[in-house]
Amino acid sequence: MYRPLLLTLALLGGSVIHTQAHAQVSVADIPALPLSGGARPSTPAAPAPATPVTPSTVTTLPAINPPLNQPHTARLEGPQSVQAGQTNMWTVLLTNTGDAPISLQHGACDVKFEVLNAAGQVVRAAPQDTICTLQIVPTNVAPGETGELQKIRWEGRNDQNQPVPAGTYTIRSVFNGDGVLIRPADFMVAVR
Repeated sequence: MYRPLLLTLALLGGSVIHTQAHAQVSVADIPALPLSGGARPSTPAAPAPATPVTPSTVTTLPAINPPLNQPHTARLEGPQSVQAGQTNMWTVLLTNTGDAPISLQHGACDVKFEVLNAAGQVVRAAPQDTICTLQIVPTNVAPGETGELQKIRWEGRNDQNQPVPAGTYTIRSVFNGDGVLIRPADFMVAVR
């Protein structure tokens, strides 16, 4: 019976070892290559520190479409102080700062929002499975004019449907429809 030889290469002081197929060679038998210059570290290198994620970068909002390429501003308008557990409405306003009209044909639920606490944690995430009508909403804003894009409603509750504690909260919203993304400025609200 023919037993082929297995050629195993290992760096042991620059020598090559020939061994039969049944011999075992472990990775531990192979010495580490020296660092350039021949020096070896006396202690293992510490891992690089993780890049911290600032709370303002954490979001549950969609960001699929490219930004609206016409000059505009967007903002939320509504109460700045609310009672926890009570329903309140904010309007997403779109101001056309360009020379051409802005015309959007979008769905009735294309504005999503989330609420962050003072520490920057999302306490009320943008809902993922909302039931919306298939209604198409036209939004037309002439140059120099401001128009309503959509309304949002928040009851001063968290994702567990519990009233949030008193404090300052940030409402962050985004319009993601008709092939464009519009990001209104964040809105600060005090909850009593």
